[in-house]
This record gives sequence, structure tokens and C-alpha cells, in this order.
Amino acid sequence: MMNIDALLTTYYVDQAHARRVADLALALFDATAEPYSLNADGRYLLEVGALLHNVGLTTNPAEHHLVGRDLVLGQLTDGFAPRERAIVAAQVAFHRKKVRPQVEPAYLALGNKARIETLHYAAILRVADGLDHSQSQTTVLHTVSRTTSGFCLHLTGPYAQEDGERAMVKADLWARVFGESLAMVVENAGEEAPHGFQWGKEAAQPEQAQALDAPITQPDDPEASETGMLQPWYAQATTPLAELGRVLLRRQLRRMLLAERDVRADTDIEAVHALRVATRRLRAILRLLAPVYSGSDLRKYNKGIGRIAREASAVRDRDVLLDDLTRQAASLPLELQPGLATLIERLGSERKAAYAALIKHLNRDDHAAFVQRCARMMNDHTQWDDQPRVCDLGGSTIWRHYEALRAYDRGGLPADIAQLHMMRIEGKRMRYVLELFSDTLGEHAETAVNALVGFQDHLGELNDLDVARALLAPHRRDATTGAAVAAYMTLREEHGHQLIAELPERWTQLNSPAYRQILIDLLLNL
Repeated sequence: MMNIDALLTTYYVDQAHARRVADLALALFDATAEPYSLNADGRYLLEVGALLHNVGLTTNPAEHHLVGRDLVLGQLTDGFAPRERAIVAAQVAFHRKKVRPQVEPAYLALGNKARIETLHYAAILRVADGLDHSQSQTTVLHTVSRTTSGFCLHLTGPYAQEDGERAMVKADLWARVFGESLAMVVENAGEEAPHGFQWGKEAAQPEQAQALDAPITQPDDPEASETGMLQPWYAQATTPLAELGRVLLRRQLRRMLLAERDVRADTDIEAVHALRVATRRLRAILRLLAPVYSGSDLRKYNKGIGRIAREASAVRDRDVLLDDLTRQAASLPLELQPGLATLIERLGSERKAAYAALIKHLNRDDHAAFVQRCARMMNDHTQWDDQPRVCDLGGSTIWRHYEALRAYDRGGLPADIAQLHMMRIEGKRMRYVLELFSDTLGEHAETAVNALVGFQDHLGELNDLDVARALLAPHRRDATTGAAVAAYMTLREEHGHQLIAELPERWTQLNSPAYRQILIDLLLNL
């Protein structure tokens, strides 16, 4: 845990830019506090958010708003309460890119009043950050005047025009939360740039929203990688397993909520797949973290996420089947096409009903409350044991999952499809564990994961066949669709026999001494 100064120093934050943005943010706060009824107690939280908005830049430039959020939640001390830390973290998360509050765990963990405050501070921070887009610290905010539609910023400085334009682009959240517009006027625009200052390549193109997120390299730093970036703090073997877990839980919860948004749009069938994958990864992380979580509600989180997965599976299984039926249609005799068309129509109706049930679940008030509880659990340290490190539990966890997978081979692979399905689930769990530790294990973890993916996908096709059998069973007995189902399933069963024949070769790769050596070499990184 670190205080603000330690975070700024450790992560090589450009403190001149950070201080400038903080001063501009405070000036905007003071000018608008009364008309916008801003909470005076939050002024300091705005300042802290401004100082730390780029704290993740030297770790991951492309995602530095999310890395910075995790740094604040995991490492900021200075006597901040969990609520205050979450408000600062959400500001950092919202300072760039499109602001989507309903997918941000730091924001969702807050109560309604704190959420409103957070959006106020984030709106101000985005504008302040834009006002030093040049990172020259030369644009001066002279006054903030009231207009009939909002406020106008009066700016001076050699780069005031460019900085002001960038601030207006980033004022999108301002308009959303305050309901008023923001304008700017540049005075004395002809001033020359300060001697010795040059625009960077990124700042020379203010229309490129992400251009200024250039990394600050520190090649002499022992923690820096070959690219000049600091290694993620959560990737170190000595990192508390609970801290790694909290970072990964926030990442996957955000992905789940982004997928929920896309599922509601229903324009891409892959959105349901993304939702189901995110739920599976969340549950895998929760299983991994059981030894370091002291709360009694872990099973409730698993159960709630599992409910979402089941509702999504009912849709996804029909999407997969409908997609394959459409692709196989040309292989079926002409006389079966009317029955096939009826089958596809009926499955489409089933899919529509399953989708409606999924949306109904996602729109429930208790689902929103469940998501908030999940977010709070991920952001609050009180129920976590931060003593066990990744290196203490990571190796045994990986090897335990590998042994569980190998246990299905008892002188040969199981012939029962249900057992193969369970083997697939175990392989998927091992894959998720390897991926969870991938930043710590290093680049060679991908080799171990890819072998698992190939085997898992092979078993996945067999599982899809079994699902197709179950979904089509009622239609096989129907006079209109029965013949089409029988012909289609004949094609699928033939392919299934081929998959079964190829499976031992796939398994041999995973069950080999060479693969075990790969795992052992990975464990040495812990």
C-alpha cells in the first residue's frame, strides 16, 4: 500500500502534467460548485483523482485508465475509506474513452449519492485533462463565465486553441451529468510557444482521442521490461493471490456487463457467447480465490453468476444449432427442405423465448443488486486474506487441475459422453487457471494453453452434438420435421464418430511427459 506521493513516484507519473490537471480541475470545481450544488467535501477527492489519472500509463498505455483504477483500489492508503477510494478509482477509469458507468465495478460498488458525485468529478476531470492536452502546462484558465446555456472557459496560451478544442471533445460527460453546455474562448491566441517546447507527435493531432497516452519510459528502472514499460504489479509471483484475484474479477465483471449491453442490442449472436464466457471465467476465479476469501457468501456469488450462465446457455445452444443447420441445409435432399425450413422456424421461436427469459433476468432489480454486491466484494479488502502469495498457491493449484484432468484416463479415455463432457469442463478449468496466472507465468504459458484449447475444442464439438440430440428430440418425433431431423442427425453422427476416432491422438499430447515438462518449467517462474 502506498500514499499519493509514493504512487506518483513509483509509477513515474509526469507530475507537472498531473499537478496542472489537478489545478485546472479545482478551478473548474470552484467556479461551478454553487450552481451545480457540488459537494465541498469531495473537492479533495477530485484533486486526488486528477493527480492519479495517469498512474497506470507506464504499465499499460492502452488500458491505463483501467490499470490506474486497479492501482488506486489496491494500493492507495492515506486514510481513504473504501467509498472514497472507489470514487477516486472511478474518476481514473472515466478520465478517457467513452464513459460507461454501468459496466465499471468501482462505480457500481457505490451508493446512489456517491455515484452522482463521482460522475460530477469525472466530468470536471475530463475537461481539465483536455485543457493540458499539449502537456505543455501553458494553457491558462483565466475565468469561467456563466452563459444562457451553461459555462464558457476563457483561455490564453500558445496552445490554448488545441487544448481548448480537446477539452470540448472531452466535455461529453459534462453535458450528460450537468445538463448544460460548455464553450471556450481563446484570448491572445497569437502568443508564441515557450522557448524549447515542441509538440509531440501525439499532441500534434488533437482529433485522435487516444494519441496523448504515450508511455513515459524509464529504461534504468529494474522493474521495466524491454519495451520500457513497468511490469504489472499483480504479475509478480510475490503479489498476494487475493490482490491478483480482485484485479481479475473486476476485469471479468466489466466484460460480463459489456456483453450484457450487447446482448440487449441482439445484433450479434456472439454477444451471448461473450456473456457466457465471462460468467465462466468469473466462476473460475472465484473457485481459485476460495482459500483467501473469508466471507460466507462466496457460494451465493457462484450461484448468482451460474444463473446468468444457464439463461445465456439456453440462447447460445440454439444459436449454435441454428447456425449449423443453416450451413448443412444444402447437404440435405430437396424433398426435406420444407421440413427443414419448419424446423429452423420452430427453433427460432424457441431461441426467441429463451432470449426473452434472459433479458427478463438481466432486467430484474435483484440482478442489479447482485451486480452491486459483486462489485463491492471486489473492491473491499476487509474479507480478503492478503497474506498468501501467488507463488505460495499458484503451482499447486495448476498441478491439482492437471491431475484432475488426467484422472479421467483410466487405461483409456471414457466412452460415456457424459464423462467426456465432465473431462471437457475440467480441461476448461485448467485452461482458465493457466490464463489467470499468465502474466506471472510468462510468454510460454501460451504453449500450455494452446494444447488445452485444441483438446477442449475437440470435446466441445462432441458436446455440441449431444446438445443437438437433446434439442432436436421433440422435433424428431414430429411428422412435419422428423425426416429432416433424422437426415441432419445422420450427418452429425458421422462427424461425431470421426471426432471420437481422433480424440486419443489429441489427448496424447496433453498426457505426454513433454507436456508435463512444459508445466514444470512454467511453475519455476513462481
